[in-house]
Amino acid sequence: MTRNKETPFVKWEPALIPETVFSGSIGLNEIHIEGKCTYWLEQRPEEKGRCVVVQRDSVVRDITPPGFNVRTTVHEYGGGAYTVFKNDLYFVNFYDQRIYHQSKDNSEAQPLTPVMNEDGSLGKYAALTVSPDGTKLLFVYEKEYTTKENENFLAVLDLNTKGVSLPQIIAEGSDFYADPVFSPTGKEVAWLQWEHPNMPWDTTELMTGKFEGNALHAVKNVADGGAICFPRFNGEGKLYYVKDKVVVGESLSANWWNLYCYTDTEEQITSELAEFGEPHWVFGQSNYEFLPDNRIIAKMVKEGTDYLVVVDPEKNSISVVETDLTSYSNIRTDDSGRVFFIGASAKKSFAIYCLYLTSKELKKVKPSSGIELTSGDVSLPEFISYPTKDGKQAHGFLYMPRNRRYTAPEEDKPPLLVIAHGGPTGSAKAVFSATTQFWTSAGFAVIDVDYRGSTGYGRRYRDELLSQWGVIDAEDVADAVRYLITVGKVDGAKVAVRGGSAGGYMVQRVMTQYPDLFSVGASYYGIGNLITLEEQTHKFESRYTGNLVGAELPGGEDKYKERSPINHLDKLKAPMIIFQGTDDKIVTPDCSRELVRILKERGIKHEYIEYEGEAHGFRIKKNKVDSLSREFAFYRDVFNTGS
Repeated sequence: MTRNKETPFVKWEPALIPETVFSGSIGLNEIHIEGKCTYWLEQRPEEKGRCVVVQRDSVVRDITPPGFNVRTTVHEYGGGAYTVFKNDLYFVNFYDQRIYHQSKDNSEAQPLTPVMNEDGSLGKYAALTVSPDGTKLLFVYEKEYTTKENENFLAVLDLNTKGVSLPQIIAEGSDFYADPVFSPTGKEVAWLQWEHPNMPWDTTELMTGKFEGNALHAVKNVADGGAICFPRFNGEGKLYYVKDKVVVGESLSANWWNLYCYTDTEEQITSELAEFGEPHWVFGQSNYEFLPDNRIIAKMVKEGTDYLVVVDPEKNSISVVETDLTSYSNIRTDDSGRVFFIGASAKKSFAIYCLYLTSKELKKVKPSSGIELTSGDVSLPEFISYPTKDGKQAHGFLYMPRNRRYTAPEEDKPPLLVIAHGGPTGSAKAVFSATTQFWTSAGFAVIDVDYRGSTGYGRRYRDELLSQWGVIDAEDVADAVRYLITVGKVDGAKVAVRGGSAGGYMVQRVMTQYPDLFSVGASYYGIGNLITLEEQTHKFESRYTGNLVGAELPGGEDKYKERSPINHLDKLKAPMIIFQGTDDKIVTPDCSRELVRILKERGIKHEYIEYEGEAHGFRIKKNKVDSLSREFAFYRDVFNTGS
């Protein structure tokens, strides 16, 4: 093909095909450091989404035996599925949800928990952590029932006991528990707990207790009144955590997730208008860690960008560590002061890195993808803030089309693809994504929207979505489109919108509320009927919808119906493609099937694809490739035929 061939944007062929987008790519998560060994978890789409623990010392090798999948389903989202102590591995196996022990000589994995509990429930486990003396395994314990709501606890296993045993419950009575941690001596435990109808980014309690004889004593609440996350003890036994709360005045640092310390009283360590925390969707997150001298290495988010910073609690100082990365997660340190994390930038996909703080040397340990594009095919994000209908601001990352093989006619404007993130308490990430580059190299401008309710802009911005789900976030998405049309960036007659989960709800919502603005949409495991969601979803989010809608069922049925896209399909003017997994317990298949049935009855152009064995968020490579291929073909058909 001729270089820089003049071709309309809608005729560009992407620089990489869907097969390439997902070839050789893996998910990276849950870094652990033990002595001179580094461990992490790899999610492998080419192995049907199987998760494997990998060990790196002088060589890199898989530790997880064949036939095992290291993944927990506590809260359905999981996380915190394994831990390491003196190179002995303790992990949860996805297929039966039991805890297994694998000794450092890589012998056969042995189960520690029963197939089923004596009361008929299925035991599920997350946030595994071993006591400093190696005798106790502490974790979040969830009992899953078929006839009633699940129950959640903190529990321990005695590692000196051989064979299978039932967990010993040490904390109960709250609806949810998270992030249990031992003090350096093992004599104290700290953890988070919260109650319905709160989500952990609404209100949590930080608790501590003396741990002795497989029981907690002198339990007390040491912090509450806001959203608390990431409790950690430093080497001296001081308890640190991240907290925000609802305050009057956006300039107050308490409105943002800042670092705090508790000894006998609460002390605020950082006072930034930035975020050190993030929503507890999964277990096993680590946004900060202690260096050997008890300084803190942390991720700080400001205006959509991550910064790596060193916080000195004694000097009350904070300094930025300069790297060429713009995203950090899973931060861990070792005894020599090296910092390990998962990082990325607008030009680099996610990888595990090792940072030598003294020399500032940054080494890549493990990439998530082998995809390499020439600079002429890479679109870089621009952070934008744009005006909203009610006179405020929302944010997003704008990517313009880029493909070195093509030049569009001077008068041509690109089609727009709007990305609505999930959660809805999630956020857009300005990092290299092969999927985003697929779209931009195919001639699309892409706007990844951080509508109000998104994380990273303080508590007030996040809380603006409460009671207003499907209203202000939908308006913010529509306003992003209007803004880009007004400033002449995109073709207003060719606007697509895509999203998964709450993002899929947003696709359906904006297409029915602003039917003249959107030409086509792709809903991945999205929500059409909020009542169906409320009736069928899992415990963790069973009261979340009430907070977001501002009403509870059955009294709030009218409001639920009004916010449900399925009840406004008479307004829909544009085609829609819908994707769903059969094993989704968060947004169940009924949510999509109900939508499709009405689309079919009304004769509205649509496609429906249901993938056997997929849950919430597709993990299997062939399904990822198929869904992206179908979505692209669907858009092209609409844009080229006008319907």
